[in-house]
Amino acid sequence: MLTHAASDLHSGLAERVTAEYARAGIRLGFRTRAQVARFFDGPDLVDPGLVTAPEWFRTAPAPSPEDSGIHAGVARLS
Repeated sequence: MLTHAASDLHSGLAERVTAEYARAGIRLGFRTRAQVARFFDGPDLVDPGLVTAPEWFRTAPAPSPEDSGIHAGVARLS
């Protein structure tokens, strides 16, 4: 299971957050969806795949749509 801050969903906000943390000496590493997808090369992604955090659920009914700046995925090792 992996969640990761996204640089491609809210790029302006990601840049501001990264800059704010940098002022405190903390280095953040936001990634695009494609960059996060590389972590899943090999393992089998579980449905619904690599999506935003609120889109990853396994129950019905689906939760209400929600804006997110986080990529999320779950995979099984063979």
